[in-house]
Amino acid sequence: MSDQLIESINRSKFLLYLTSIGIDIEAVKNTVVERVDEKEMELFVNRSHQILSPNVYVENLVFKYVCQYLYEEYKYSVIFENDIKLDIKTIIATSRSLIQRPNITKPSNVVEGFKEPDYKDGFVTISRFERELIIERHEGRRNQKGNTVFEGLLPYEIETNPLVVESPTHHIWDNNYYFGEPFIQGFYANFNSIEAQFVLWMNSLLLNMLELKIDSYNNGLRALNSNNEIVLKFRYWRDQLVGNGNSFVGTDSNIAKLEGCDLILREDYFERLKQIIPDMVFYTKKI
Repeated sequence: MSDQLIESINRSKFLLYLTSIGIDIEAVKNTVVERVDEKEMELFVNRSHQILSPNVYVENLVFKYVCQYLYEEYKYSVIFENDIKLDIKTIIATSRSLIQRPNITKPSNVVEGFKEPDYKDGFVTISRFERELIIERHEGRRNQKGNTVFEGLLPYEIETNPLVVESPTHHIWDNNYYFGEPFIQGFYANFNSIEAQFVLWMNSLLLNMLELKIDSYNNGLRALNSNNEIVLKFRYWRDQLVGNGNSFVGTDSNIAKLEGCDLILREDYFERLKQIIPDMVFYTKKI
C-alpha cells in the first residue's frame, strides 16, 4: 500500500476526532487498511502519469468502519458532534462558487514576500491559495513536482503563512469563524472528500465590523452590505485537467494541473479594513 494512501487514512477527520476525545484508533485504522481494495483504487490512477485522481474512496471506507466501531464499542457514549458532521451548506456554496481560472501568475512563477494585492474590476484579492502540478519528461521518465502558494492578509509585518488552518467551516454560517482570534482570514483544506476541497473566508468579527452579512448558501459563498450588494466573494477553480492521451473520460482524468481559490473584497471596503487594521500587510508564502 502506498504512503500516499496511508497518509490519507491518517488525515481522516473521523479518525482525528476519535483521537481528540481519547479513543485509541489503532484497531479501527488497521481494519480500514485491511479492507482497502487495491483493484478498486487502481480505477482512480492515471496510468500515463501515475497520478491519483481526486476521489472519496478512502473517506467512505474510513467513515464506514469508524461508525461500525463506535456502534460496537461505544454505542451509548459517543456521537458525531458539530465539528465532525458534514457541512452541507459549504458544500453547496462552494459548488456554486466555481469559476474559470483568473488570468493570474502561476505558482511556479510567483515570488515570495510582501507586496500589494491584486486589484481588478473594483475588487481586491485579499487571499489566495493555489497548487500547481508540473509533469516533466526526463530520460524517458515522467517526473512530477508541484508548487503551492498561500497568500493573504496579516495584521502586521511578519514572515509567516497567512492562511491558518484551524476552524471547521460550519462556523462560517454560525457567524463564529475565527471570532476573537488574531487572524484576518481562515483557510480550510480537505483533500479527497465529499466536502469542499478548499475554502477561504474572513474572520467573523471583521465581517461584523464591516457591517456585512452572509448571503444564502444557494448563491455561493459571499457577503453582502445593507444594500444587498456583493462586497466579499469566495471563488474556486480547477484548470487544465490531465487525461490519458486524448481521452478525458473516466475516474483517472479528473486531475487538475492548476487548482485553487481566492477571496475578493470590494475596494472601498478594503480601505475600511485598512482603517480597522492600520499595520495590515499582504504576504505570499510559497512551498
